[in-house]
Amino acid sequence: MSQFFDQQAPPARDAAASPVARAAKWLVGGRLACALHLGDGELAYRLNDQGHDVTVAGPDVTVVRNADVHYVRTGESSMPFAGQSFDAVIAPRLDQPLGHLAEIARVLRPDGLVSSIARTDDESIPWLRRLRDIVGKRPMPTPSSDLLEASGLFHEPEVEEVATWEKLDRAGLQQYARATGHEELDDSTIARVHELFSENAGHTGHLRLRQVTRCIRARVDKQSLAQEPPPPDTLLLEFR
Repeated sequence: MSQFFDQQAPPARDAAASPVARAAKWLVGGRLACALHLGDGELAYRLNDQGHDVTVAGPDVTVVRNADVHYVRTGESSMPFAGQSFDAVIAPRLDQPLGHLAEIARVLRPDGLVSSIARTDDESIPWLRRLRDIVGKRPMPTPSSDLLEASGLFHEPEVEEVATWEKLDRAGLQQYARATGHEELDDSTIARVHELFSENAGHTGHLRLRQVTRCIRARVDKQSLAQEPPPPDTLLLEFR
């Protein structure tokens, strides 16, 4: 989830006003929140820097990356948390089985939010179209609210889009090509990528990439949960 939030943080004096910070704040409701981030992604640390109480949870959580963040190893679909534990749950995907969505709804407090994000690149940029001819394009997931709406567990989803520009130097373009293309970057392909950079970077020494991040959030409908069961009997590990 959240390649958009993997960008280098802006200077401290601009951090609160940056599109990245505004989008992160929107995902948790625009107020300080107790947030559960499913999976160990950079957005969790953005939220922690903003002062939110953040828990990172998932079956693959094994490493402490920040002493101020809680880490919990969970099962694939069950969450060993009491009902109404979090103000917001950030999920990498919203097209989850009904049972998993019900677990998210269970651990959310009344009026709590489930949210997700995905980044897309402006494919109309000429140099980017040429790059796709060279390395292809790897399919990228797009957050969908269809199953979220069909579950009956949440109110109507809200959508917010944030556009930003990223600068790519030569090494950055090669890294981007490796991350988004489906062709292997052998020596010949790397040479073509470098040639593209030289032809398009001009005197600036960088290429500009426009990115649009689509954010989705929906408030839980606690009335749809007739009776909240106790949390599952799952081993809970905190690496503190």
